[in-house]
Amino acid sequence: MKKRLVPFRGISCLALVLLALPRPAGAVTLGFKLFGGYNSMNGGDVNEGLKGWFDVYKTEAILSGASVDGDYQAFHAGLVAGADLIVYLSPVIGIGLGASYLQTQSNSEMSVAFGPLSGSLTIKPQISAIPVRVGLHVALPLGSLLNLTLNAGAEYYLAKIKNTLRVDMTAHWNQSAFDVDSKGKIGFCGGLGLEIRIHPNFSVILEGGGRYARLDKFEGKATATSSTDPPATLNGKLWYAEFVPAPGYRFPLLDISNSGPALSPAIANARYARLDINGFSALAGIMLRF
Repeated sequence: MKKRLVPFRGISCLALVLLALPRPAGAVTLGFKLFGGYNSMNGGDVNEGLKGWFDVYKTEAILSGASVDGDYQAFHAGLVAGADLIVYLSPVIGIGLGASYLQTQSNSEMSVAFGPLSGSLTIKPQISAIPVRVGLHVALPLGSLLNLTLNAGAEYYLAKIKNTLRVDMTAHWNQSAFDVDSKGKIGFCGGLGLEIRIHPNFSVILEGGGRYARLDKFEGKATATSSTDPPATLNGKLWYAEFVPAPGYRFPLLDISNSGPALSPAIANARYARLDINGFSALAGIMLRF
């Protein structure tokens, strides 16, 4: 993540240099906003599909008479950091260009015991996304030291999904992993907050925001390894499908394939897997005006 934030640090240094330069008196024409904080996302098919794999192993173990402990932990909460460069067309209204980096992950574990035998299952997804945005920024004065801020705009998203599923048994282990990237997709964002002026050219920002974006057509590589077989790799797209092996059972699953899940009466609703970035953020940051 530190490497991802290097551009933001560079822009921050440039903004500080510009702030120190002499300038004629007049209306503020440029602002630089740097922020970070909490971010949530829905996850969509990716959370559902990984939970489905967890439930498949759990159901098989229970039906075989084993004792099972553990539940799938969905990824939702994460971190966000970003920056916006805003050109103010008036003291109140500006047009901004910015980018952010979002990241979240989770770790789901299940332990299985069957007589003298024992085993475990772990699923570890990692999600990251980079939205680049353009939007409208409004700063409404509430007094000499406080502005009510509003922003809304469109974002262009690129995202990556990595996941590792590992099964450890008493005398054997196997692991499957995939690493896929999305095609670019347009989403929308907005926020409402307060700008607290510490200095005419320096403010503290507190903001709540939301975003809407659904990304699909992820493509990349899957790798399977085990304690007995050599590694095997497959390039393809990330698919979502529902596995219905018997009445009363339904398991949403993810799969890497070039052509999609095999046609079968037990497979339904096959499509490209969708990652829902939809969620909320709670941000704190600074605003430099010059």
